[in-house]
Amino acid sequence: MPTDAAFFVDQARAHPHIQFIYDLATRRVTFINAAYEHVLGGDCARVNEELPALLARIHPDDLPMWHYYWLIWTKGELRDEVEFRVLVPEQEVQWFCLTPHWRQDAKGGDWLGGTLHDVSLSKRLLANSEKFNTKKNTLLEILSHDMAGYLAMFQQMAAFVQEEMTPQSNPRVPEMLRLIRTNCQKGHDLIHSLVNQELLESTQVDLRLERVDLGERLEQALDLYRRAPGREAWQFTYKLPAAPIYVAVDINKLMQVISNLVHNAFKFTPEKGRITVTIKALPASVSISVIDEGIGIPAQLQSFLFERYTKARRRGLRGEATTGLGLWLCRTIVELHQGKLTVVTAEGKGSTFTVTLPRTFA
Repeated sequence: MPTDAAFFVDQARAHPHIQFIYDLATRRVTFINAAYEHVLGGDCARVNEELPALLARIHPDDLPMWHYYWLIWTKGELRDEVEFRVLVPEQEVQWFCLTPHWRQDAKGGDWLGGTLHDVSLSKRLLANSEKFNTKKNTLLEILSHDMAGYLAMFQQMAAFVQEEMTPQSNPRVPEMLRLIRTNCQKGHDLIHSLVNQELLESTQVDLRLERVDLGERLEQALDLYRRAPGREAWQFTYKLPAAPIYVAVDINKLMQVISNLVHNAFKFTPEKGRITVTIKALPASVSISVIDEGIGIPAQLQSFLFERYTKARRRGLRGEATTGLGLWLCRTIVELHQGKLTVVTAEGKGSTFTVTLPRTFA
């Protein structure tokens, strides 16, 4: 019967993921399994010669993160799995997940080991899923704004016709107008209920943090707003940095927050007004601001703005209703990220809502 040690060595050799042991004192790989050849195309017998070239293939955007995690790994302080990208000539990048291990021997020597798992396929599938989920949430916000506006207009038209009717009119017409107004209101309330329910469910699910390029993800959603029919009535722009900004967030939940803030900006900004979204990176944080030239918020309402079912709720400029939940839900999601949602506003001078998120090492 094999010893436990022999059993685990045999298991490691046959494992489909790369298993390795590295001696920090000699800076040499002392064990590598055959998966190294299948997954990375290397030669187990020459792994120490190939190691510098392999490390040089780590994606440039991931190098600062890699250097940081290497430092704490060599101190025995790295416990979490780490995902990073490796460049592959004439192909998409390969994504790897490192499960790290550290051990100090009886003589005080430090050893690193672990498992390298190729997660490229799952990352591509997840990226596609998140892309379509972001589109779905953004389109839902766009439709809620546009359809609610149309329904409010129909309500107002029906009310106007009812007021202008003469006593000699068909007696069935007032009833038909009442039904139009009632059903418009029901449709209006249903739209906002669906949007708020989507946000509410987001606050009840644990965050699934991942390292993302925030500018790239924002552009995907904001471009939908820019190209949506009717948006030419506003001056809608966004300013994103040329260099990537990496941050660890639950991107679906964060995009729901940004979509809600942009939706509110359209709701309270007259046509031809300017709405701008900006992103700014600082060493310890990143901020996303939604700036509008709308009607602003009266001073007496500002202290209640982020309360649940807030008394600060108001109808939009085109009659859009509100439940008083949206900003409370947005702040809740941002605070789940250990961030802050703040506002600078004045009545008649527009509003700036800013989401500030910590840049825990990403």
